[in-house]
Amino acid sequence: MTVYDERTAVYRYFTADLLTNSIIAELPFSDVSYERSIKGAGSFSAKLPVLTSTAAFNTYESTMPGRTAVYIVRNDVCVWGGIIWDRSYNAIQREITISGSEFTSYFYHRNIWKTYTHDFSATIVVTSGTAAVTFDNGDYEAPAGSSVKVVFYEVGDFQYNGNYVVLSSPAPTTAGFSFSAPSIPNGTYTLATIYVRTDAYDYMRQLLDSTMVDFVNIAFPNDEITPADSTAYLISSITRASNVATVVLSTDHDAVLGQTVEIRNISAAYDGEYEITSIPSASSFTIDNTGSNEGPLTYSTATLTVAQRAYVTTTGLATLTTSASHGLSPGDVVNIAGVDNPSISTNIFDGTGFSVVSTPSSTTFTYSTFHTQTISTEAASGTVTVRREAVLSTYGSFAANSDIGIDYSTSGYANKNLENKTYRGYELRSVGEELDEYSDTVDGFEYRVDCDFDENAGSFTRTFVFIPINFPNPPAPGEVSPPSRFGADRVVFEFPGNIVDITVKESAENAATRFFVVGNISDLGDEISQPYAAATALDLLDAGWPLLDQEEEKSDIADEGELYNHAERFLNEFRPPVADITVTVNGSLNPQVGSYSPGDWCSIIADDEFIRMRLSSDLEVRDTVLVRKIDSFKVSVPNNPSFPETVSLDLVTEWEVDKRG
Repeated sequence: MTVYDERTAVYRYFTADLLTNSIIAELPFSDVSYERSIKGAGSFSAKLPVLTSTAAFNTYESTMPGRTAVYIVRNDVCVWGGIIWDRSYNAIQREITISGSEFTSYFYHRNIWKTYTHDFSATIVVTSGTAAVTFDNGDYEAPAGSSVKVVFYEVGDFQYNGNYVVLSSPAPTTAGFSFSAPSIPNGTYTLATIYVRTDAYDYMRQLLDSTMVDFVNIAFPNDEITPADSTAYLISSITRASNVATVVLSTDHDAVLGQTVEIRNISAAYDGEYEITSIPSASSFTIDNTGSNEGPLTYSTATLTVAQRAYVTTTGLATLTTSASHGLSPGDVVNIAGVDNPSISTNIFDGTGFSVVSTPSSTTFTYSTFHTQTISTEAASGTVTVRREAVLSTYGSFAANSDIGIDYSTSGYANKNLENKTYRGYELRSVGEELDEYSDTVDGFEYRVDCDFDENAGSFTRTFVFIPINFPNPPAPGEVSPPSRFGADRVVFEFPGNIVDITVKESAENAATRFFVVGNISDLGDEISQPYAAATALDLLDAGWPLLDQEEEKSDIADEGELYNHAERFLNEFRPPVADITVTVNGSLNPQVGSYSPGDWCSIIADDEFIRMRLSSDLEVRDTVLVRKIDSFKVSVPNNPSFPETVSLDLVTEWEVDKRG
């Protein structure tokens, strides 16, 4: 391991493939600056000469925007990682100017394009203090240890509504799970609603995991909410060898590696969704499929004749009776044609891509169409077509092109349950925007992506770090937390000393002594008042401050109590005068660049009269030291290594955390 003079910073710059994380080149960047931030994505800029001496680096491909990662290593410690998003070339200067952002920026380039739901209808059976949950129509495996919110259907059972922890035994399955319920009487509870992913960390991890596989499920309840075309290719044969199935189609396909394909109507051993692992020919592909060697098995399309039809509005299920044994199983996909009454313009029975729900007999089966007209059993004609097919969709999923390889700093739970809402695919919400909105709550948290460098292996890792806002061991009433409670005693900046410059900007322009937060009840008309709440700084009014109003909207909140909690939080953050403190430090003096990160707390000790006056006022809870959280910082790297880096830190308060007990 190289030993460095602590006063000298040796910088190295690497580019890597964004998806595989394999190193492409170590490049001689100059005029480098980089920022780190919590929640947001800190920026990066640098210049690279295009000369004969840099030709070996293949500078064009090794700095390709949108598919290239950048890592900055300082004295063998990775201090920044992100993605190149832009570059510009000047032919006169023969130089590329490159810019990028931290890895969190990737999530602003990804959409929640498929409906992301959190509530499921379920039946709950309570026996001796243990509740067994069975989803009525769901397909979700709740992680053991995660929390779920349970809402009962009957008014008399509302007292049991609340958050419960998923048990590890019996192990959760896609059909349901169990939780401890000592206060709930034995019995069967139908039509309960289960809200999953309610634990803050669990929700975040699962949303990112879904992003990394491009929301892999390609099944949609109906054609109306499908984002684009799907093509169903007839399967000619399947051969399985060494747990790999080779699927041969009757025509050529346009699939790519890693794309999701759905196999329909073959058998339970093959039906389902898979990631394409190879493409041996223009009309075939392979998937991972565990089982004994067999094949080639050949397939053809089957067509059945319909004899009767029926539809029940209350269940949303259509029932067809075939003139001969249908051979169908739940989950098989069928196309229905000619069954509807030709005198009625609305299709109730006909359509494509229906999934079989049940098979009450060898000649009857049910499927969902969600219409509002009840039809008693009556004679009918028409056909049911069962195609042995592989379905590929223009919208994906493209799992192999989605995973940028991010681990998590914790696999545990926040033990804070936040409301989450269903996102409809057509809304195309940005994953990054959703992360910001979701974490920015009263009981929220912050996050960043850290990168590490393994010098021996010559490789990098990316870790999504959860940063809790609350800290243990709050002070006693009237007391103030010591800096050590936040770890601020480990990151100390002093003036004179390692601080090069310090500015304190105080403003009442956007300050508030009263803060309003307006909520929203979506089904209220425009003329009806929406819920809102206000919090007031009574201590400031009592001290002679005028009313200074500010407001904020929370369009996803209807409860006035919750709105007040947000108003109180905002009020504490915008107490006048709002102080923005910016500190510029020598990055080569302790604490050095790389020893602190956004989200860390620090102490500012300044021998300055103005700062002493602020400390002696009631605006600070301490009278000798400023304690602040590092929201972000920017590092300017000198081209001459004999000069230290300049680090500008943006510092913020967390009034709901750092206050008198």
